[in-house]
Parts: sequence; structure tokens; C-alpha cells
Amino acid sequence: MDERLNDVLEQSEDDEERDSLTLIRAAVEDFFVCDKVKYREFDERNVAKATYTIDTKFRHVDVFFHVYSDKLVLHMMLPLGADEGERAKVAEFLLRANYGLKIGCFDFDFNDGEISYRTSIYCGEKDFVAPTYEQIDFALVIGLLMIEKYGDALVKVMFGMLEPDDAIEMAEADD
Repeated sequence: MDERLNDVLEQSEDDEERDSLTLIRAAVEDFFVCDKVKYREFDERNVAKATYTIDTKFRHVDVFFHVYSDKLVLHMMLPLGADEGERAKVAEFLLRANYGLKIGCFDFDFNDGEISYRTSIYCGEKDFVAPTYEQIDFALVIGLLMIEKYGDALVKVMFGMLEPDDAIEMAEADD
């Protein structure tokens, strides 16, 4: 008897996870439709992709919308990576940029030089609520604005034109 009850409970938990995934995916797809965004549909890993134009030297960012059972994570991938010789300076720049950020953060893969900005929306587990249009828009816009704010200074660090502390000072001059 206990074994059958456990099977039913496990099935119920799986159904709840599937339902939350479906609801978050639907919220993201509605967001794309409302904003008339061209996007690559969700794949088997629950990841959709859209490209956004931004006001930086590198002009665009690929945004990956990754759905989990309790959250939506937006991973904004910069279309350039740090060369091995510049990675320490790029890492310093990104750490300095992250200091004091309230929402989201820059991520840096020291192994291959990949740079991104990440935001997320927690939807809850027991009291699950799918993200709203406004929440998705806010998470996206914050990330894009931070990449615009720090992007050109980052490029200058990557190409050895500025030291990290000087580049941060340049990026934050209008604060």
C-alpha cells in the first residue's frame, strides 16, 4: 500500500513540475508575441532564444530564456569573448562592475572567455505564480541596460585600451 501511495505522490510532483514549466513557457511565449519578437522556440532543455539590438560597439546580444520548475533565468550572451591574455583584466573589470548591482550580475567563464549577464525571476514552489509580462520585461531591460552601460568600457579593457579601474570610472561617470 505504501509503495503505491509513494508512486502516486511522485507522479503528482512530476505533474506539478510539468505544469509549472508549461505555465512559465507560456508566459515567455506571450511576452514574445506581445513585443513582436522573433525567437527560437523552446527546445527539449526548456530554452528559448531571442536576439536584441543594443547601443554598444558590438550592437546585439543573444538572450536565452531558460525555464525551470520554480524560476525563469535570462542569460544574455555577449557576442565576444576575452582572449586568454586579457582574461585577468576582464575578470577584474566584471567584478568591479558587479559590485553594487542590485538586480542581476555579469558572469565570466575564465576557461573560455565567455561573458554574459544573468537575471532571474523566482516563481515559487508551493505558492507558484507564473511571471507576468512586466516581470519578464523588467528582467530583460535591466540586463540589456547594464550591458549597454558597461559594454563599450568592457571592449576597451578587452583590447588593452583601458585598465579595468579606469574603464569602470568611464562607465559609471554618469551615475
